[in-house]
Amino acid sequence: MTPADLAWLPLAPILAPLGLGVLLLYPWRRPVRVGLALAGAFAVLLFAASLVAATSGGAVLVSSLGGWPAPFGIVMTADRLGAWMSLLAAVSGVLAVWQAAADPDPVREKHHLFGLLFFLFAGVQLSFLTGDLFNLFVAFEVMLVASYALAVLGSTREQLREGFRYIVMNLVASALLVVTCGLAYGVLGTLNFAHLAQRSAELGPNTTVTAVGVLLLIVFAAKGALFPLGFWLPGTYPALPPAVGAFFAAVLTKVGIYALIRVFTTVFNQDPTLPNTLLLGLGAVTMLFGAFGAVSQREWRRIFSFTVISSVGYLAFGLGLGTPEALRASVAYLAVSVLVTAALFAIAAVAERAAGSRLVAVRGMLDFMPLLAACFLLCALTVAGLPPSGGFVAKYALVRAGLAQGSPLALAAVFSALLASLILLYAMLGVWRGFFWGKHLVMFPVYRVPFALRAVAYAATALVAGLTLFAGPLLGWADATAAELSEPGQYIRGVLGDEPIVIPPPPTVPEEP
Repeated sequence: MTPADLAWLPLAPILAPLGLGVLLLYPWRRPVRVGLALAGAFAVLLFAASLVAATSGGAVLVSSLGGWPAPFGIVMTADRLGAWMSLLAAVSGVLAVWQAAADPDPVREKHHLFGLLFFLFAGVQLSFLTGDLFNLFVAFEVMLVASYALAVLGSTREQLREGFRYIVMNLVASALLVVTCGLAYGVLGTLNFAHLAQRSAELGPNTTVTAVGVLLLIVFAAKGALFPLGFWLPGTYPALPPAVGAFFAAVLTKVGIYALIRVFTTVFNQDPTLPNTLLLGLGAVTMLFGAFGAVSQREWRRIFSFTVISSVGYLAFGLGLGTPEALRASVAYLAVSVLVTAALFAIAAVAERAAGSRLVAVRGMLDFMPLLAACFLLCALTVAGLPPSGGFVAKYALVRAGLAQGSPLALAAVFSALLASLILLYAMLGVWRGFFWGKHLVMFPVYRVPFALRAVAYAATALVAGLTLFAGPLLGWADATAAELSEPGQYIRGVLGDEPIVIPPPPTVPEEP
């Protein structure tokens, strides 16, 4: 089939969760609600996998809403990067719905937990598949409205406090994004990504365009929780219900990273020196900030929230290096970060339920939960970047790209990456020593955890193990994606076509007979 035959496909992962979200607002009985949610999550996964298959040969799929072509109408586009992110989000969505189904929460479900989750999925998919800057803002708002509701659903004191910080931070970032959209339109006369790339290439290195790019960098750095704009994250994610927190942690910061990759590889790539320098510096500091934060915490999900921040730093480090090898490593590390974060939060949910506490200082749980201990061990190796994990493969590629780039700032960032990995290893060993190792004290009871909830952690860890087993295909896909991003002409031709852009004629009124 040609890309034109599959033009409907980029819309499917967006419309499916949107429709399911509306359907799940009806007060179905729980078995029906859970069945619909699981079926919907797997349907989104099927559509996202189809996108990956359809774009694997380098095709760019375009859906033109209302029949208006780019750059005049609203378009959804899927290239390798967009399809890859759509798939990672869909996998995380299946795990989140599965975890929510296995861990009943009558109060939150009464207030449409499943429906809000699907609205969140729709916003995330729209973020990855939109073809223009303004609709990226719209996607952020769809995503954030759902996430605001999920952040405060339950109305505990902790949720309201942390949710307020989350909302204020994101509202400020969204306001700055709207202003930047206006500036970009004023300078280049368009907001379509492909057309922006074409116009900025025609303009060449330009101070005003670079300033617009830096403003976008600030916005997306806030969304991605880069230091110092990620102060809201370590308190917000542990306050959420476990299933919701797992999806937030695995995917939402990656939306900001995706936007950074899209803007600074496809769109504004004419004068990369300043954005790359900023990303490299922010990445180096963020890696260490997240690692030191993880060591300082004593609660499961607070520790893992800081590992999320550190992983975002690694991604910014790779993007800031500005070489195809580093971009390849970053695309591969995206998969590692999403899947290991989902697995660690699923493990945390089981551990907290079994111990009846958020704290890791329980000791001796290895005797009661040996399989969960094995899962944690694999994820810990992946977070620290030790062999034979997929984390080692991706981090090794990042470090090698940094050494090859060779600038003083790149070498400093390489040092930060290595030091952060050692600190993360120490933090993970602290969790192992505190929860699994040693003799269990009888004063700490061990509670039964339903198999369905444990199965989520096992399945997520199996996906992390798959990153090791299929490291070759993963790096091959990342290599092809990086090559496509390094040559944005293919994306531009896929969206705008080969013909010059012609303004459509105005509508005419048919003459009366």
